[in-house]
Amino acid sequence: MKQFVFFLFSSLLLIHCKSTDTPKYSSVPMEVETLIGEEGETVVLGYMNRANLNTDEFKAWFQLEYDRLKIPEGWVEEHKPLAKNLEFKLFLGTWCGDTQRELGGMFKLLDALGVSEDQIEMYAISEAKDSPLGYEKEYDILNIPTLIFFENGKENNRIVEFPVESMIEDFSKILKKEAYEDAYADF
Repeated sequence: MKQFVFFLFSSLLLIHCKSTDTPKYSSVPMEVETLIGEEGETVVLGYMNRANLNTDEFKAWFQLEYDRLKIPEGWVEEHKPLAKNLEFKLFLGTWCGDTQRELGGMFKLLDALGVSEDQIEMYAISEAKDSPLGYEKEYDILNIPTLIFFENGKENNRIVEFPVESMIEDFSKILKKEAYEDAYADF
């Protein structure tokens, strides 16, 4: 009996340790509101999750850009502790070329940093840059994608539409709290 209890405890400990090393995402897409865009594409509106991006509709562009980003050796070890207590709000447009170009790289870095689904709130907006709930207005979202970094409920910084230097360099500056202004900071 002691051996069984020890085995059970060891197994649970091992499973728990493994689960904290990699981000957990739901494999089930959220039920989302959609409409057909100006060019016949599917436009998601409102809250969504990572699993929505892994559907046939979006996976082609999302996975391509995810795989394209190469993370330098040592980068994750240096930056992972800096992202541990952060939360993120991500505004995107499934119809938007900029979202399609940048979102895969954003998620590759978020995944590498161990950011879990419960640390990321994703919200999709229309081609008119609005949504039924108007959540984008609260955060002054004019260009997408916009990834906002939060610590203790306060915004630290954001990446807007495209990185200033590169996705890796911009993440690095924001995580290290170095001087950084997004591409639209002067507007």
